Amino acid sequence: MDLYKLMKNRRSTREFQNKKFPDQKLQLILQAGQLSPSGADQKPFVNIVIDNPILKKKIKDNCESADKKYYEDASEWFKKWMKKKKISLDKNFLIDAPFLIVVAGDTTKPYWLESTWISIAYMILAAENEGLSVLTYTPSETDFLNNLLHLPNRFEPVVIIPVGYAKDKASKETSINVEERVFINKYGERFFY
Repeated sequence: MDLYKLMKNRRSTREFQNKKFPDQKLQLILQAGQLSPSGADQKPFVNIVIDNPILKKKIKDNCESADKKYYEDASEWFKKWMKKKKISLDKNFLIDAPFLIVVAGDTTKPYWLESTWISIAYMILAAENEGLSVLTYTPSETDFLNNLLHLPNRFEPVVIIPVGYAKDKASKETSINVEERVFINKYGERFFY
């Protein structure tokens, strides 16, 4: 599929079908993440694939508990936005998706966070290319993942990516007006005419 079409069509999902998909698709997604560029070519990230239902349930329970505290202290505009988007404290997507990918960055390496997010972007596009949907879920607390997944302390979990077939593939038009967001030489000087 054309890269620009992939980027335009990609949507996050919070509702997954309870349907397996071939391991080869997941392997291609993980390979894509490892092919991404990284600062000083250090590849300062690891991916842990989770399909164990008991472990997925533990992750869900910890995320819901942490996010409950986070949402209670959130600003009013954010609470309204979440309500409008129908985002709740319920994190069933963490058990409904056949696989979770926990992406963690090695904090001892240069440019670890930037490099980790670039690898995540590559995986997101690879998933779309494979006909799968994902969500880049960033729990408000991640320390529990180090314990559950036996991650050394130098690694910081950055995101949990549920991967699977979406229940409903959302079709939305991109609402970003590129011309108003890209400038040349200084802010305010439009690049596009």
